[in-house]
Amino acid sequence: MGALLTGVFARAAWGGVDGLIGGKPSQVLVQATGVGAVLVYSGAASFILLKAIGLVMPLRPPEREEAVGLDVEQHGEEAYSSGEGAILVLSDDGGDR
Repeated sequence: MGALLTGVFARAAWGGVDGLIGGKPSQVLVQATGVGAVLVYSGAASFILLKAIGLVMPLRPPEREEAVGLDVEQHGEEAYSSGEGAILVLSDDGGDR
């Protein structure tokens, strides 16, 4: 939003070009083009990085660990141990964990 509003409020007297209020409405289009380019670039770069990481290691935990909760699986404790959302975790052999 800030990048787009720069095209609205920009003034040549402040060291740039006039924006929409200063009589140059095309500056909003220039700013919008920049925002769009950044959006496309960052989306493509993120996609490529995630695909590269996905070749080396999984991006998601196994389904069972995700279903139980990563707090339990990775730290051995529940984030919410009482009240709604609390779970009883049993090990694979049926005993308490």
